[in-house]
Amino acid sequence: MKAPVIWLKDFTDIDISAKELADKMTMTGSKVEEVLDYKLSGVYAGKIISIEDHPDSDHLHILKVDLGRDELGHEVQIVCGAPNVFEGMLCPVAAVGAVLPEINIKKGKIRGVESFGMCCSGEELGPVAAGKPGADVYGLWDLSLLPEPPAVGTDLREYLNVDSLVTIDYEITSNRPDCFSVEGLGREAAVTIGKEFRPVAPVIKQEGSLNTEDVAKVDVLAPDLCYRYCARVVEDVKIGPSPDWMVDRLVASGMRSINNIVDITNFVCLELGQPMHAFDLDYLKNNHIIVRTAQEGEKAVTLDGNEHILDKDALVIADEEKVCAIAGVMGGENSEVLDTTTSILFESASFNAVSVRKTAIKNGLRTESSSRFEKGLDPENARRALDRACELVEILGCGKVSKGIIDVYPTKRAVKKIEFKPSWINGFIGIDASEDFMRRVLLDLGCSFEDQDGKTMIVPPTFRPDLEGEADIAEEIARFYGYNNIEPTLLSGKETTLGGRTRDQKLAEKIRNTLVSCGFYEAITYSFESPSDLDLLKLHEDDPRRKQVKISNPLGDDSSVMRTTMLPSMLRIAARNSNRGVSSAKVFELAYVYIPDEDPANLPEERPTVAGFYYDNSIGDSAGIFYHVRGIIEELGKILDIRALAFEPLKDNPSFHPGRTAKILINNKPCGVIGVIHPEVADAFEAPERSCFFEFEAKAFINAAKTDRVYKQIPKFPGISRDIAVVVDKSIAVGDILRTCKSSGGKLLKEVEFFDVYEDMKLGDNKKSVAVSLIFRDDSRTLTDQDIREPYDNILNKLEKTYDAHLR
Repeated sequence: MKAPVIWLKDFTDIDISAKELADKMTMTGSKVEEVLDYKLSGVYAGKIISIEDHPDSDHLHILKVDLGRDELGHEVQIVCGAPNVFEGMLCPVAAVGAVLPEINIKKGKIRGVESFGMCCSGEELGPVAAGKPGADVYGLWDLSLLPEPPAVGTDLREYLNVDSLVTIDYEITSNRPDCFSVEGLGREAAVTIGKEFRPVAPVIKQEGSLNTEDVAKVDVLAPDLCYRYCARVVEDVKIGPSPDWMVDRLVASGMRSINNIVDITNFVCLELGQPMHAFDLDYLKNNHIIVRTAQEGEKAVTLDGNEHILDKDALVIADEEKVCAIAGVMGGENSEVLDTTTSILFESASFNAVSVRKTAIKNGLRTESSSRFEKGLDPENARRALDRACELVEILGCGKVSKGIIDVYPTKRAVKKIEFKPSWINGFIGIDASEDFMRRVLLDLGCSFEDQDGKTMIVPPTFRPDLEGEADIAEEIARFYGYNNIEPTLLSGKETTLGGRTRDQKLAEKIRNTLVSCGFYEAITYSFESPSDLDLLKLHEDDPRRKQVKISNPLGDDSSVMRTTMLPSMLRIAARNSNRGVSSAKVFELAYVYIPDEDPANLPEERPTVAGFYYDNSIGDSAGIFYHVRGIIEELGKILDIRALAFEPLKDNPSFHPGRTAKILINNKPCGVIGVIHPEVADAFEAPERSCFFEFEAKAFINAAKTDRVYKQIPKFPGISRDIAVVVDKSIAVGDILRTCKSSGGKLLKEVEFFDVYEDMKLGDNKKSVAVSLIFRDDSRTLTDQDIREPYDNILNKLEKTYDAHLR
């Protein structure tokens, strides 16, 4: 929100610099983005005395220009290429040393001819010339077109009143609709610097011959979407340019001048934060305004010339035949104010914020009007803004305001009263402010006080819907008490406020660090996704992950639900990297998935989950990628000291390859999945086919982790290793073979590790070879081959009996 300082001065006496004001207001909560001070110095009104053609150019001219200033020499030579130059022309001239918005002027030579300055166009002077007569012409700005042309030698910085255009650009949060107006920022400025605030109090003469209520009629058929609708008629309208003071303020605020009537509506929108619209009364059927919802498929052509197809949820302003405006968004082309307009109907209304936002998004229209209505405007401000617009009509002499007003007010805003507790506020913030100070601040901000059942109640103003509870009141006190004035103190009864991570936080960080040390990069993705993502994952219709939390005000259909699985996020990262030429990638994320409660009134479960992927285009066999990722999960289990971590084949997960997928189990309870992505799913997401993904519940790993470490002496005696390769059916899981080895190896068997799977037709139909490494050790002596013969034979016998396995 841009607010010229000269405009802010209408509301309070500002006796400090714009920079100092910006700093003070930032500290009281009105954050300032920047102070815009327009550069313009050393530019004067000059008169062109003579013109000669440049000897070495077919379009340049050598001008003699009278600057009318002794210190610069009355006549200077300037080389200029403007096409509209003529003798006797009065134009802006930047002398040597002048500063313009984009350049600084120096003495120079142009094709061998000396030039002592530059004749300027309106564009080269920047925003200070915007909207002035003749300033938009291609070429030099002819200053004689101005209503009161400057004399030769006039300093244009003073003539154009550049100092008055110093503007402060504020960053306004959406919960402060009152500050989307210069008046609202003026109120904040007044309280900040401790000066009196002067609100707008319009006075209108109503010198028209007609009565508004006799001329026009307003019906509100959607009171749940239109809270208030005010209208006045203006007669004998004279369309023309706006005065310089109004144009300057509009331009400094980021708007262009159009004509006096349209400028008045824009001026009031900026000044009071209340969007308005002016209808040409002659184009309203029977002068009848109807506020209603649109019919499905109804068409509207807006002021920008575009046609929009509306749905039944859109609120419109219509007459008895047609749509004349999309409520709160943009007016219609069929009733706009033209040069031939003689009578108008000014409207000032309050619309439902959500309705305006949805309509604006659906129709691709974001305007100054919609951006304000979306914040939730004060219905009590509608009539005052209308009166202010009519007051400006009378001040500018561009029409006569008819007597009376139409004010349809079906839905009033309820005001929530808050108990005033000075001691609670002091304790909550940690300050020692007086009750008088608190009352003064709240009164200056527009609040009032009343007694209710022996309690003092604060009545927030209707333009402050953000004041809902005691904490909001405390915030108002704190920001004007001064955050820098709050003394830091320890918590009551505590000697120290030193914090630390919980056990779960430490283990979550250990999971991250372990994956990073294994070559993974951590990613952060959005928690919302499209419902169609689960279709791309080929999930069954009854899959519990299809029960998702729907977002009530989504940015779009592609982000309308909260995720129940992180696979779509990981697949898109894999696809993006692969499509951009990254041949190998490891990525993970530790974040939440959202599981809805059976009772929709309850909040969903936020379940911490770890998901990731690994692909390497140089590895031709997906089995190698799968076992690599499995090894990383096993390494994570070792780091967390989880002894009951296991894997079990999984063949019925439609998102993964049936022969390269496993459940992750802890204490025989499934807690995740690891597998090579199904080719059809990979194709749907444009991800690499030989990608291995994993997803598991972080809480399961954290709960099973053991943080206490027990010292164990390094073995004094060497172990004996034996490698065995057994041929079994392909259906036999490697994990089952490892568990069988561990259970039948006796006390001397210390380690069992799988290291290879081999398949070949020579092994037999539907057979594979599984290679396992066995390590035997005794902590009290050195083992011999005879010592391990029995446990070794037990293992082979057990494998043979259980899986019909035989040594390869």
